Amino acid sequence: MEPLENLRLVLLVTHFVGLGAIVGAYILQMPWRAGFDFSPVLVGSIVQLVTGIALIAVNEIGGNDIDTGKAITKLSITLVVLAAAITGLVRSRVLKRSGRTDAALRPVLWGAGVAAIANIVVAVFWR
Repeated sequence: MEPLENLRLVLLVTHFVGLGAIVGAYILQMPWRAGFDFSPVLVGSIVQLVTGIALIAVNEIGGNDIDTGKAITKLSITLVVLAAAITGLVRSRVLKRSGRTDAALRPVLWGAGVAAIANIVVAVFWR
């Protein structure tokens, strides 16, 4: 196997690990009413963003065709997840410092999780 193909596969596995962090945190915390932890969503979305961009670059270097529309759509969704993670983490810290519950952040967690799952749907069904 060529080194570039090995790099592509390592990036793809790492991309899936980032996805697992986001979706796993979402599924775990879905039934919770408060006490949300946005750090796995933040780390996962950063991993997804970096490896997604790297996968595009490796595919371009390797001469593979890139569906620009799909790439832009997936990048946009990833940025939504990242924004939700940052918003949730920052607001959660502010609420905890003031002694208030973070129950109002449940829709933010749900938004990040649903967007990540939408990204999976785009990856699988967009051909």
